[in-house]
Amino acid sequence: MSYGYESTNLSDTAREIKQYIYDSTIYEKSPEPLKGDASWWADQTGIPEEEIIPALEELVASNTLIKQEDDSNPVYIYVPMTVVSPELHGPTQE
Repeated sequence: MSYGYESTNLSDTAREIKQYIYDSTIYEKSPEPLKGDASWWADQTGIPEEEIIPALEELVASNTLIKQEDDSNPVYIYVPMTVVSPELHGPTQE
């Protein structure tokens, strides 16, 4: 299954990052946030840093990542969603 290819208006690099996020979190029982600056994401994905920054910004704009700017080196954070609303399970039998 692929997580990163449902959105065709993202660049190939942004889709690669989304695939990395999916692969990193899909089987985690207690997923932790993925958090780091552009060089951290580049190390994790194997994408050169100069190519990864625009893709990270795309993912911030699409609400996949959160950008935390404390200084000149922003941190990009993916926070996994682990709670499923009961409404998504359909009506219950009582």
